[in-house]
Amino acid sequence: MRKCINPMKLNLSDEPVTAELLAEALARSGSAVIAVNGTSMHPTLQMGWRVYLRPARGADLKVGEIAVFRGDRHLTIHRLVWKERGDGPARLVFRGDYNRLRERVAPEAVLARVVAVEVPGPRKGMERVVTLERDLLSFFYLASFALYSLLRPILPASRPVERPPGFLGRAARRTFAALERLASLGLSERR
Repeated sequence: MRKCINPMKLNLSDEPVTAELLAEALARSGSAVIAVNGTSMHPTLQMGWRVYLRPARGADLKVGEIAVFRGDRHLTIHRLVWKERGDGPARLVFRGDYNRLRERVAPEAVLARVVAVEVPGPRKGMERVVTLERDLLSFFYLASFALYSLLRPILPASRPVERPPGFLGRAARRTFAALERLASLGLSERR
């Protein structure tokens, strides 16, 4: 990993050129710093906090890591919660810690992984940079994915997306969602 003394600083916007600028900053300096714009990752990342990024390929991300990827219209910072492997191309499934919407993304859309966050201090000039480490929700997704990978050979084949899940599928989804919410209660409000 290259060390950079002066990372490029960018503000996220809905302009398509922002993704290209971020990709170029990461390629040139090996790092970038961007501001969080939104509440979908609350409380892990809060509005206005700055995140430190390192370039990453989608295929190299581990379940539970937080990454920046090209969304439909803008850049998005969310947590990787699942890796779908099927007959078609691999897809990465991301989710914000504060919302229930999941986004399926091609691995090529990933630009960077979040490695640290700048947390505001009690007064201006007292900010501190904290390395982003695995939290309870990260471990939950990692353990769930590992368990699924182990059980995959004996599980029934998954249904096509067009067909709704059966009784057991719905029960498994509800259980997973409840455990997911329970794990998210363990996220700290402040770093």
